[in-house]
Amino acid sequence: MVYFASSTDLSVLAKGIMMGFGMIGPAIGVGLMGSSFMTAVGRNPEASKYLGQLLVVIAIVELMALLVFASIFII
Repeated sequence: MVYFASSTDLSVLAKGIMMGFGMIGPAIGVGLMGSSFMTAVGRNPEASKYLGQLLVVIAIVELMALLVFASIFII
C-alpha cells in the first residue's frame, strides 16, 4: 500500500518548519541580551538598574516571535 501525502499534511509540515526557523532569531537575540546583561552586572553591579530597559527591548524582540506564531494562522 502506497501512502501519498495530502496537501494538509504538507501544510502542517511547512508551518512547523516555518515556525522553527522563525523562532531561531528571537531565541538567539534574547539569549545574547541576557548573557550581556549578566556579564555587565557581574562587572559593574550599578548596571542592574537598567533591567527595565532590557525588559522593554526583550519584549520588542519577542514581538517578532509572536508575529511568527500568528502568521501560522494566517497562512
